[in-house]
Amino acid sequence: MGGHAGEGVDTIFHRKTADIELTGKTFWLMRSPKARPPQVKEICKTIQAYTIFIEPATKGGARATTTADISREYSSDRDSWYPLPDGIGPVTGKLTISAAALVFDMLTTAVNGTLDLWGYADFLDKQKPLKFTLGCSTVCAVRKDMTAHPGRMKSRYRRIVAVARFAQPYCVWLR
Repeated sequence: MGGHAGEGVDTIFHRKTADIELTGKTFWLMRSPKARPPQVKEICKTIQAYTIFIEPATKGGARATTTADISREYSSDRDSWYPLPDGIGPVTGKLTISAAALVFDMLTTAVNGTLDLWGYADFLDKQKPLKFTLGCSTVCAVRKDMTAHPGRMKSRYRRIVAVARFAQPYCVWLR
């Protein structure tokens, strides 16, 4: 989790929290190939799911987004498009064909804890541990002990920065 198009992390969280207070939801733009709308929805349809925002392993380990294209519409299926809710702040980022948004109805930065990454596997391949790379820092994960896996991340513990709860429609395409 890093800054975005000139906004610091605290400013972003404050703006997204204000969206939820005003409209009941916020949309968080991301373009990760490891958290596409169908995958996020598959997780959310069976359990109450959350996003855990963590610090990068090293200072400067999260590349700031520099593009601030403004999203105007969202779609669950890429066929029917709807305007983003009135009253939410701008949903910005690089709007490519892969642009999507996580949809939250609760977001808090009042969190004090760490996350053990070795306790999670990649949702798409549950035999593989989590892997974060520059440009792919949003992943769908499931709880699974990866302590003995040779491909696990070297950096095991990360400080939790914020926690958000998914809300219907959970994850959508943006344009």
